[in-house]
Amino acid sequence: MKVAILKNEFDDSHLNWAAACEKFKVEYDIIDLVSHSWLAEIQKFPYRCYLACPSGREAHYKIMYDERIRIIENVMGKFVYPNMEEISIHENKKYLSYWLEANSIPHPKTNVFYTKKEATNALNGIDLPIVGKMNIGASGKGVTIFRDKQALQNYIETSFGRGIKQAWGPNLKMGNYANRLMAIVKEPSRILKRLTVYKKLYDELQKGFVILQEYIPHDYEWRIVKIGNSYFGHKKVKQGDKASGTKGIAYDTPPIEILDFVKDICDKHKFNSMAVDLFEDGRGGYLVNEMQCIFGHVQDYICAQDNEPGRFILKEDSWVFEKGNFNTNLSYDLRLENLIGLLDD
Repeated sequence: MKVAILKNEFDDSHLNWAAACEKFKVEYDIIDLVSHSWLAEIQKFPYRCYLACPSGREAHYKIMYDERIRIIENVMGKFVYPNMEEISIHENKKYLSYWLEANSIPHPKTNVFYTKKEATNALNGIDLPIVGKMNIGASGKGVTIFRDKQALQNYIETSFGRGIKQAWGPNLKMGNYANRLMAIVKEPSRILKRLTVYKKLYDELQKGFVILQEYIPHDYEWRIVKIGNSYFGHKKVKQGDKASGTKGIAYDTPPIEILDFVKDICDKHKFNSMAVDLFEDGRGGYLVNEMQCIFGHVQDYICAQDNEPGRFILKEDSWVFEKGNFNTNLSYDLRLENLIGLLDD
Protein backbone atom coordinates (compact mmCIF):
# COMPACT_ATOMS: atom_id res chain seq x y z
CA MET A 1 0.00 0.00 0.00
CA LYS A 2 1.25 3.43 -0.94
CA VAL A 3 -0.49 6.67 0.05
CA ALA A 4 -0.12 10.34 -0.83
CA ILE A 5 0.03 12.98 1.90
CA LEU A 6 -1.51 16.24 0.65
CA LYS A 7 0.51 19.08 2.17
CA ASN A 8 -1.21 22.41 2.75
CA GLU A 9 0.28 25.91 2.53
CA PHE A 10 1.86 26.10 5.97
CA ASP A 11 1.04 23.72 8.81
CA ASP A 12 3.22 20.76 9.70
CA SER A 13 0.36 18.28 9.85
CA HIS A 14 1.84 16.45 6.85
CA LEU A 15 4.81 15.58 9.09
CA ASN A 16 2.43 13.97 11.60
CA TRP A 17 0.95 11.88 8.79
CA ALA A 18 4.49 10.95 7.69
CA ALA A 19 5.45 9.90 11.24
CA ALA A 20 2.33 7.74 11.46
CA CYS A 21 3.11 6.12 8.10
CA GLU A 22 6.64 5.32 9.23
CA LYS A 23 5.35 3.82 12.48
CA PHE A 24 2.93 1.54 10.61
CA LYS A 25 5.39 0.90 7.75
CA VAL A 26 3.13 2.47 5.11
CA GLU A 27 4.91 3.78 2.02
CA TYR A 28 4.08 7.39 1.17
CA ASP A 29 4.81 10.41 -0.99
CA ILE A 30 4.25 14.01 0.07
CA ILE A 31 2.47 16.11 -2.56
CA ASP A 32 2.25 19.88 -2.21
CA LEU A 33 -1.40 20.63 -2.93
CA VAL A 34 -0.57 24.35 -3.22
CA SER A 35 1.75 23.78 -6.18
CA HIS A 36 0.49 24.50 -9.71
CA SER A 37 1.59 20.97 -10.65
CA TRP A 38 -0.51 19.27 -7.94
CA LEU A 39 -2.75 17.40 -10.38
CA ALA A 40 0.13 16.10 -12.47
CA GLU A 41 1.85 14.87 -9.29
CA ILE A 42 -1.30 13.03 -8.18
CA GLN A 43 -1.72 11.36 -11.57
CA LYS A 44 1.82 9.95 -11.57
CA PHE A 45 0.91 7.01 -9.34
CA PRO A 46 -2.28 5.08 -8.41
CA TYR A 47 -2.17 5.84 -4.70
CA ARG A 48 -4.40 3.72 -2.47
CA CYS A 49 -5.47 6.74 -0.44
CA TYR A 50 -4.89 10.47 -0.10
CA LEU A 51 -4.22 11.76 3.42
CA ALA A 52 -5.54 15.29 3.78
CA CYS A 53 -4.17 18.18 5.83
CA PRO A 54 -7.08 20.66 5.66
CA SER A 55 -6.11 24.30 5.53
CA GLY A 56 -7.33 26.44 8.41
CA ARG A 57 -5.54 29.78 8.69
CA GLU A 58 -6.24 31.82 5.56
CA ALA A 59 -9.53 31.93 3.66
CA HIS A 60 -8.08 31.87 0.13
CA TYR A 61 -6.00 28.79 0.91
CA LYS A 62 -9.00 27.13 2.53
CA ILE A 63 -10.98 27.68 -0.69
CA MET A 64 -8.09 26.37 -2.79
CA TYR A 65 -7.57 23.26 -0.68
CA ASP A 66 -11.27 22.40 -0.67
CA GLU A 67 -11.54 22.87 -4.45
CA ARG A 68 -8.64 20.53 -5.12
CA ILE A 69 -9.86 17.92 -2.64
CA ARG A 70 -13.25 18.04 -4.37
CA ILE A 71 -11.57 17.26 -7.69
CA ILE A 72 -9.61 14.35 -6.20
CA GLU A 73 -12.59 12.77 -4.41
CA ASN A 74 -15.67 13.72 -6.42
CA VAL A 75 -14.30 14.03 -9.96
CA MET A 76 -11.45 11.50 -9.93
CA GLY A 77 -13.21 9.13 -7.53
CA LYS A 78 -10.23 8.73 -5.19
CA PHE A 79 -10.33 7.79 -1.50
CA VAL A 80 -9.51 10.83 0.65
CA TYR A 81 -9.13 10.75 4.46
CA PRO A 82 -10.67 12.78 6.06
CA ASN A 83 -13.31 12.85 3.36
CA MET A 84 -14.66 15.82 1.41
CA GLU A 85 -17.70 16.31 3.63
CA GLU A 86 -15.55 16.34 6.76
CA ILE A 87 -13.16 18.83 5.17
CA SER A 88 -15.98 21.09 3.90
CA ILE A 89 -17.24 21.88 7.40
CA HIS A 90 -13.71 22.22 8.80
CA GLU A 91 -12.89 25.90 9.56
CA ASN A 92 -15.86 27.17 7.53
CA LYS A 93 -18.38 28.58 9.97
CA LYS A 94 -20.75 29.77 7.25
CA TYR A 95 -20.95 26.37 5.62
CA LEU A 96 -21.18 24.63 8.99
CA SER A 97 -24.20 26.75 9.98
CA TYR A 98 -25.97 25.87 6.71
CA TRP A 99 -25.02 22.21 7.08
CA LEU A 100 -26.30 21.94 10.64
CA GLU A 101 -29.57 23.67 9.77
CA ALA A 102 -30.14 21.56 6.64
CA ASN A 103 -29.53 18.36 8.62
CA SER A 104 -31.77 19.46 11.53
CA ILE A 105 -28.90 19.15 14.01
CA PRO A 106 -29.43 21.30 17.14
CA HIS A 107 -27.08 24.28 17.21
CA PRO A 108 -27.04 27.93 18.32
CA LYS A 109 -29.15 29.96 15.90
CA THR A 110 -26.79 31.48 13.34
CA ASN A 111 -27.42 34.13 10.67
CA VAL A 112 -25.09 34.93 7.79
CA PHE A 113 -25.75 38.34 6.23
CA TYR A 114 -24.30 39.21 2.83
CA THR A 115 -25.74 42.72 2.62
CA LYS A 116 -25.19 45.62 4.98
CA LYS A 117 -28.86 46.58 4.72
CA GLU A 118 -30.09 43.16 5.81
CA ALA A 119 -27.62 42.98 8.69
CA THR A 120 -28.51 46.47 9.88
CA ASN A 121 -32.26 45.82 9.61
CA ALA A 122 -31.82 42.72 11.76
CA LEU A 123 -30.42 44.81 14.63
CA ASN A 124 -33.87 45.68 15.97
CA GLY A 125 -34.80 42.04 16.49
CA ILE A 126 -31.46 40.88 17.91
CA ASP A 127 -31.21 39.85 21.55
CA LEU A 128 -27.95 40.71 23.28
CA PRO A 129 -25.45 39.39 24.00
CA ILE A 130 -24.72 37.97 20.56
CA VAL A 131 -21.60 36.42 19.06
CA GLY A 132 -19.83 37.71 15.96
CA LYS A 133 -17.61 35.15 14.25
CA MET A 134 -14.99 35.16 11.54
CA ASN A 135 -15.51 32.40 9.03
CA ILE A 136 -12.05 30.95 9.54
CA GLY A 137 -10.03 30.96 12.73
CA ALA A 138 -9.34 28.59 15.61
CA SER A 139 -8.89 28.96 19.38
CA GLY A 140 -11.61 31.58 19.70
CA LYS A 141 -9.47 34.31 18.10
CA GLY A 142 -12.11 35.22 15.51
CA VAL A 143 -14.93 35.44 18.08
CA THR A 144 -16.36 38.67 19.50
CA ILE A 145 -19.18 38.84 22.05
CA PHE A 146 -21.36 41.96 21.76
CA ARG A 147 -23.37 43.30 24.68
CA ASP A 148 -23.94 46.75 23.20
CA LYS A 149 -25.89 47.49 20.00
CA GLN A 150 -23.69 50.42 19.03
CA ALA A 151 -20.61 48.18 19.17
CA LEU A 152 -22.46 45.63 17.03
CA GLN A 153 -23.50 48.35 14.57
CA ASN A 154 -19.86 49.44 14.32
CA TYR A 155 -18.84 45.81 13.69
CA ILE A 156 -21.36 45.55 10.86
CA GLU A 157 -20.18 48.85 9.36
CA THR A 158 -16.57 47.70 9.48
CA SER A 159 -17.41 44.27 8.03
CA PHE A 160 -18.97 45.88 4.96
CA GLY A 161 -16.32 48.60 4.85
CA ARG A 162 -12.62 48.07 5.34
CA GLY A 163 -13.14 44.57 6.78
CA ILE A 164 -12.45 42.99 10.15
CA LYS A 165 -9.40 41.19 11.50
CA GLN A 166 -9.17 38.48 14.10
CA ALA A 167 -6.99 38.73 17.17
CA TRP A 168 -3.36 37.78 16.62
CA GLY A 169 -0.30 37.27 18.76
CA PRO A 170 0.30 34.88 21.67
CA ASN A 171 -2.76 33.31 23.26
CA LEU A 172 -2.28 34.49 26.85
CA LYS A 173 -5.22 32.40 28.04
CA MET A 174 -3.16 29.26 27.50
CA GLY A 175 -1.03 30.02 30.55
CA ASN A 176 1.87 27.62 31.22
CA TYR A 177 4.29 30.45 30.49
CA ALA A 178 7.39 28.80 31.99
CA ASN A 179 7.09 25.66 29.86
CA ARG A 180 6.32 27.68 26.74
CA LEU A 181 9.39 29.85 27.32
CA MET A 182 11.56 26.77 27.95
CA ALA A 183 10.33 25.23 24.67
CA ILE A 184 11.46 28.36 22.82
CA VAL A 185 14.87 28.29 24.52
CA LYS A 186 15.34 24.65 23.52
CA GLU A 187 14.15 25.27 19.95
CA PRO A 188 14.68 28.93 18.91
CA SER A 189 13.23 28.23 15.44
CA ARG A 190 9.84 28.20 17.17
CA ILE A 191 10.03 32.00 17.40
CA LEU A 192 10.25 32.45 13.63
CA LYS A 193 7.50 29.93 13.10
CA ARG A 194 5.16 31.65 15.56
CA LEU A 195 5.92 35.06 14.04
CA THR A 196 5.01 33.65 10.64
CA VAL A 197 1.70 32.41 12.07
CA TYR A 198 0.98 35.79 13.67
CA LYS A 199 1.73 37.55 10.37
CA LYS A 200 -0.76 35.31 8.56
CA LEU A 201 -3.41 36.01 11.18
CA TYR A 202 -2.71 39.74 11.03
CA ASP A 203 -3.06 39.75 7.23
CA GLU A 204 -6.33 37.79 7.26
CA LEU A 205 -9.21 40.15 6.45
CA GLN A 206 -12.92 39.36 6.32
CA LYS A 207 -15.28 41.72 4.55
CA GLY A 208 -18.58 41.63 2.69
CA PHE A 209 -20.51 39.43 5.12
CA VAL A 210 -21.29 39.02 8.81
CA ILE A 211 -21.82 35.88 10.88
CA LEU A 212 -23.91 36.42 14.01
CA GLN A 213 -24.60 33.52 16.37
CA GLU A 214 -26.93 33.21 19.33
CA TYR A 215 -25.08 33.49 22.62
CA ILE A 216 -25.46 30.39 24.79
CA PRO A 217 -24.67 30.99 28.49
CA HIS A 218 -22.12 28.41 29.54
CA ASP A 219 -19.31 27.66 31.97
CA TYR A 220 -17.72 25.12 29.64
CA GLU A 221 -18.01 23.39 26.28
CA TRP A 222 -17.86 19.67 25.80
CA ARG A 223 -15.36 18.44 23.23
CA ILE A 224 -16.25 14.98 21.97
CA VAL A 225 -13.86 13.36 19.50
CA LYS A 226 -14.52 10.41 17.23
CA ILE A 227 -11.67 8.66 15.40
CA GLY A 228 -12.76 5.34 13.95
CA ASN A 229 -14.50 3.41 16.72
CA SER A 230 -12.74 5.38 19.46
CA TYR A 231 -14.49 8.21 21.29
CA PHE A 232 -12.96 10.76 23.64
CA GLY A 233 -14.40 13.57 25.72
CA HIS A 234 -13.47 16.41 28.04
CA LYS A 235 -14.71 19.83 29.08
CA LYS A 236 -13.18 23.03 27.72
CA VAL A 237 -13.50 25.29 30.74
CA LYS A 238 -14.53 28.91 30.26
CA GLN A 239 -12.08 31.65 31.15
CA GLY A 240 -13.43 35.16 30.72
CA ASP A 241 -16.08 35.15 27.97
CA LYS A 242 -14.97 32.03 26.09
CA ALA A 243 -14.20 28.36 26.48
CA SER A 244 -12.50 28.02 23.09
CA GLY A 245 -8.78 28.70 23.08
CA THR A 246 -8.34 28.82 26.85
CA LYS A 247 -6.76 25.36 27.13
CA GLY A 248 -8.58 25.00 30.44
CA ILE A 249 -9.51 21.32 30.52
CA ALA A 250 -11.53 19.23 32.95
CA TYR A 251 -11.39 15.50 32.36
CA ASP A 252 -14.94 14.84 33.47
CA THR A 253 -16.60 11.68 32.20
CA PRO A 254 -18.91 12.61 29.31
CA PRO A 255 -22.56 11.56 29.74
CA ILE A 256 -23.73 8.57 27.73
CA GLU A 257 -26.27 10.82 26.01
CA ILE A 258 -23.60 13.10 24.52
CA LEU A 259 -21.56 10.14 23.24
CA ASP A 260 -24.72 8.74 21.63
CA PHE A 261 -25.54 12.16 20.16
CA VAL A 262 -22.13 12.58 18.51
CA LYS A 263 -22.01 8.94 17.35
CA ASP A 264 -25.39 9.35 15.67
CA ILE A 265 -24.17 12.40 13.73
CA CYS A 266 -20.91 10.73 12.68
CA ASP A 267 -22.54 7.44 11.70
CA LYS A 268 -25.24 9.15 9.65
CA HIS A 269 -22.75 11.29 7.73
CA LYS A 270 -19.93 8.72 7.51
CA PHE A 271 -17.45 10.79 9.49
CA ASN A 272 -14.26 8.96 10.52
CA SER A 273 -12.29 11.78 12.16
CA MET A 274 -14.22 14.56 13.88
CA ALA A 275 -14.03 16.79 16.95
CA VAL A 276 -17.40 18.19 17.97
CA ASP A 277 -17.67 21.10 20.42
CA LEU A 278 -21.05 21.30 22.14
CA PHE A 279 -22.99 23.41 24.61
CA GLU A 280 -25.55 21.96 26.99
CA ASP A 281 -28.92 23.50 26.11
CA GLY A 282 -30.26 23.53 29.70
CA ARG A 283 -33.03 21.08 28.83
CA GLY A 284 -31.01 17.86 28.78
CA GLY A 285 -29.92 18.24 25.16
CA TYR A 286 -26.89 19.53 23.27
CA LEU A 287 -26.10 22.23 20.73
CA VAL A 288 -23.26 21.80 18.21
CA ASN A 289 -21.00 24.84 18.21
CA GLU A 290 -17.99 23.76 16.13
CA MET A 291 -16.83 20.71 14.13
CA GLN A 292 -13.25 20.06 12.99
CA CYS A 293 -11.91 16.95 11.29
CA ILE A 294 -8.29 17.76 12.17
CA PHE A 295 -7.51 19.41 15.50
CA GLY A 296 -4.61 19.98 17.82
CA HIS A 297 -4.24 19.03 21.46
CA VAL A 298 -1.46 20.39 23.60
CA GLN A 299 -1.81 17.59 26.13
CA ASP A 300 -0.68 14.02 25.40
CA TYR A 301 -4.20 12.64 25.76
CA ILE A 302 -7.71 14.04 25.32
CA CYS A 303 -9.74 11.82 27.61
CA ALA A 304 -9.22 10.44 31.12
CA GLN A 305 -11.09 8.74 33.90
CA ASP A 306 -9.77 8.70 37.47
CA ASN A 307 -6.55 10.28 36.15
CA GLU A 308 -6.06 7.39 33.71
CA PRO A 309 -5.89 8.29 29.98
CA GLY A 310 -8.15 6.26 27.74
CA ARG A 311 -11.03 6.15 25.30
CA PHE A 312 -14.65 5.08 25.09
CA ILE A 313 -15.68 2.15 22.91
CA LEU A 314 -19.21 0.93 22.24
CA LYS A 315 -19.41 -2.78 23.08
CA GLU A 316 -22.69 -4.69 22.98
CA ASP A 317 -24.64 -1.42 23.04
CA SER A 318 -22.80 -0.15 26.15
CA TRP A 319 -20.07 2.46 26.38
CA VAL A 320 -16.91 1.02 27.92
CA PHE A 321 -13.85 3.00 29.04
CA GLU A 322 -10.53 1.45 27.98
CA LYS A 323 -7.33 2.67 29.61
CA GLY A 324 -4.38 3.60 27.45
CA ASN A 325 -2.83 6.45 25.49
CA PHE A 326 -4.57 6.38 22.13
CA ASN A 327 -3.65 9.94 21.12
CA THR A 328 0.05 9.63 20.30
CA ASN A 329 1.42 11.80 17.51
CA LEU A 330 -1.50 14.27 17.92
CA SER A 331 -3.90 11.38 17.22
CA TYR A 332 -2.53 10.82 13.70
CA ASP A 333 -1.42 7.30 14.65
CA LEU A 334 -5.01 6.44 15.55
CA ARG A 335 -6.29 8.04 12.33
CA LEU A 336 -3.92 5.95 10.24
CA GLU A 337 -4.89 2.82 12.15
CA ASN A 338 -8.52 3.66 11.38
CA LEU A 339 -7.71 4.22 7.72
CA ILE A 340 -5.89 0.89 7.40
CA GLY A 341 -8.95 -0.83 8.84
CA LEU A 342 -11.20 0.92 6.32
CA LEU A 343 -8.99 -0.12 3.42
CA ASP A 344 -8.90 -3.73 4.62
CA ASP A 345 -12.72 -3.97 4.79
